[in-house]
Amino acid sequence: MDIDPESVDFYPTALVADGRVLTYIAGTPVVSSPYLGSRPAFDGSDYLVNISSINRDIRLMQQRRNLYRAYEKVGYSAPNMPIIMLSGKAEPMGYWGRAYNNNSVGDWTFASSELDVAAFLNDKVEAYMGIAYNQAPPPGGGPRVNYSPFGLNMGFINIGDLDESPYYMTAGQLFAPFARYSTAMVSAPLTMVYSRVRTRPIILGYKSQTDSGPFAAAYAFRTDTTLGDQIAGGLNWGYIVNAHDFTGEFGVSYLTSVDDASGMQYTGPTQANTFAGFASNNNGNEAVAKTPAGGTHVTISFDRYNLTAEWITNLKAFRQQDLSYNGNGAMGSAGQVEAGVTFMTFNRPSGLSVGYQWTNELLALNLPKHRIIGTYNISIWKDTVESLEYRHDIDYGANQFANGAAPAGSVNNNTVGTGSSYDMISAQIGVYF
Repeated sequence: MDIDPESVDFYPTALVADGRVLTYIAGTPVVSSPYLGSRPAFDGSDYLVNISSINRDIRLMQQRRNLYRAYEKVGYSAPNMPIIMLSGKAEPMGYWGRAYNNNSVGDWTFASSELDVAAFLNDKVEAYMGIAYNQAPPPGGGPRVNYSPFGLNMGFINIGDLDESPYYMTAGQLFAPFARYSTAMVSAPLTMVYSRVRTRPIILGYKSQTDSGPFAAAYAFRTDTTLGDQIAGGLNWGYIVNAHDFTGEFGVSYLTSVDDASGMQYTGPTQANTFAGFASNNNGNEAVAKTPAGGTHVTISFDRYNLTAEWITNLKAFRQQDLSYNGNGAMGSAGQVEAGVTFMTFNRPSGLSVGYQWTNELLALNLPKHRIIGTYNISIWKDTVESLEYRHDIDYGANQFANGAAPAGSVNNNTVGTGSSYDMISAQIGVYF
């Protein structure tokens, strides 16, 4: 290279402060999270891929602030090229159990795989993209290994600088800032299946500039439903307490169209010709009225213990022709309570969590009425989590039935409860970087 190595133009291999080269690095950093040379958690829980899918933009904005504060602290000028952070995971999983019809079920599969990239352009702007593997079987049948698509899970830009202002803006494809869905289990909580919305919103938010304080967001997106107005949105408010060995969060949320939730769009029916979700071509219809939902949650962590409670409900019943329960418009709701403790097993970090979850009038979504669940996690090797979960689901009663919107000119068969239980044991190995 012809450029003088001591010149400030010799970039990006130079770290420059006050017009002088302080040291050299191998280009603008491309790093795996966490940043700053800090010691990562043994189980990989602080890697980017394991940050909560809800309010991920806020957590990345906080990381960005910490990074640029570190540059300032050591006297380095911040790079004038993007800082790239990579993270990812691979999670094979097996399960064995007995279904509602008393048949044995089981499989060993590749449950999830994801590659995340975050680019810090400067102290005010960031871009994020997460590419995830879809384990769903081929829609037309055939070997599942021939159908292993990767697609955009989330992708967004975030503009904000918490050192200068508590206000920020996020736009792209991500999960709407509604509810919390916190869990230590392998299985997704019923609250998440019922109401989590992945969409393409614009979010205007507020985040306290201190570790403890309020956060809030207002957002809008185009709904997938086709009846009436095409605009949906919501509000989110919460308060975080961070004091020594105690952390807690309380929040309330509002959503104008729970119909856009993934569990509403695709229900995974187990009975032939029953409601398969509003997005189904054969057993669904997007011409449904938008139904609002609200939720509240609280999470508490102290010493080695953590507690979670969440409840989400429709704020009015669905129209009978959109989603019904026992012949009437469903007034759906779901909740969870969970408690966990961490400890050491054979000198390895471990945790045990137990929980109870429930739904009300959501039989059409193929969700159980009750769920009792417990999970044991251990990190045998660094950046891995080995999990064993037991799940006991109790179905709606055999005299209960439900249905949902069908294509024009057709009618779905009723989804009927079994009154039975479903027991399943799952084992998962997660590798994170």
